[in-house]
Amino acid sequence: MSMSTIELARHLELLEESPEKMMFGKLLTELSGMSEERVKSAARQVPISGLRELVHQFTKVIEERRSERVQELADSLSSDGISVDELREFLVQEQK
Repeated sequence: MSMSTIELARHLELLEESPEKMMFGKLLTELSGMSEERVKSAARQVPISGLRELVHQFTKVIEERRSERVQELADSLSSDGISVDELREFLVQEQK
């Protein structure tokens, strides 16, 4: 059974690692490694509304990734036998 170009594009869009998403991820990785001046120069070519949307989307992803990282840390501490209460107690002691 063969798929039309549109059906194939829709199918690829649903995949987490579609070629388009992989290329976009690589582009963002390259951009993150560039100098501040090069990033600013590239950003000046994007309309302000587009920049705002990018900032909004990146902020959402940062929050999601932060939550994932906190959960990873909690799981790691739990597997080491450290409870939430013990961690909280330790952090309170460190702030004094």
